[in-house]
Amino acid sequence: MPTSPPNSKPFCSSWLCRLFVLGLYGGLFLLVGPLSAWLLIHAQTAIGTMLATLGLLSLLLPFFWFIQQRSKTVFVRGLLGLTILAMGALSTAVLLQAPSGNPGENSPVQHRFVDGGQYGRFSLTNLVPESEQVNLGFTLMPYVDPLLTVEQSRRVSPITMGIYREMEQDPNFHKLGSAMNLAYDELWGRPFDIGHYYLYVPQNAGAAPLPAIVFLHGSAGNFKAYTWLWSKLAESDGYVIIAPSYGFGNWDEAGAASVLQFIEDAKQVANIDENRLYLAGLSNGGLGVSYLANLAPKQFRGLIFLSPVMATEIVDSAAFKAAWGNRPVLVISGEADNRIPLTYVEQRIAAMQQANIEVISIIYPNEDHFLVFSQPQSVMQNVSVWLKAQD
Repeated sequence: MPTSPPNSKPFCSSWLCRLFVLGLYGGLFLLVGPLSAWLLIHAQTAIGTMLATLGLLSLLLPFFWFIQQRSKTVFVRGLLGLTILAMGALSTAVLLQAPSGNPGENSPVQHRFVDGGQYGRFSLTNLVPESEQVNLGFTLMPYVDPLLTVEQSRRVSPITMGIYREMEQDPNFHKLGSAMNLAYDELWGRPFDIGHYYLYVPQNAGAAPLPAIVFLHGSAGNFKAYTWLWSKLAESDGYVIIAPSYGFGNWDEAGAASVLQFIEDAKQVANIDENRLYLAGLSNGGLGVSYLANLAPKQFRGLIFLSPVMATEIVDSAAFKAAWGNRPVLVISGEADNRIPLTYVEQRIAAMQQANIEVISIIYPNEDHFLVFSQPQSVMQNVSVWLKAQD
């Protein structure tokens, strides 16, 4: 005699399980929903639009599944199936378009690792284009950083996005991908000092040794756009660019000392004139410049401080003054910089000048801490003129 099939219990039938699922979905909705909606409106790239769509579909998927459990109609099942197919297609497209990190042997720019680190092609920071990360940062940071106003963000963000759009037209920089995962690693307490740096060797490099600029990035990480901006000077004036990554940019003596191994590594792959090495730092990178210039003063022909923080205890020390007396230093800053006030910069300039350090200072009227992004051509032109005077 046939028996009736046992009654199957629906998925997550207990009230505790349902409460958990509801809380999980609610948290996902509050996190992914606004972020995806914002990205859909403000996306700078096609990948950004795909990611926004993928995020919104991920919120619809549980909803369609819930309805499908109660309504077995073909229409609802079709919606669920189409949603799954669309998410699969978008995910595949995002993965396939993730930058390889290897522009090729003939590329002037490349990633270099000296401590066994590796480029993370499928890390979140390379699945999400760097321009989207920076644009989101400009939107969120005014609410957590009292020194970054909404007005500043709205002024500088479009300018910075223009730089990124121009950069991504260069196939070498597009394939290069991002190293921003190292900045986030420091925030999460993960190892971030894995020996990474960007190396740029000008395409018109001849047989003669080339001078080099070692650039230390500021807070928030080693944006690829920094190396792009320096590449303009590299091509016009014939300089190798060495741009180390140090997490979020909290430069200390250990971080500064590690830069020396990057220089040695760069010498193995680029024909660098050891007598024409210049050390530059932006914002918090000025701390790294202070430490390294004191640690290895004979390595560098001159120093460049851009909107700088300086290690006062180092710059004001007798050892630093003795090592850099009668030697060249360039300081560029903005008059309206509320993060690194002009009075602070002028005090540091005066202290160095009193020690007979040959300081040239250039102050931009009405410009703030984002001077390098708002006046990139002018800043690089001033650096170029100063470099030529030293050479």
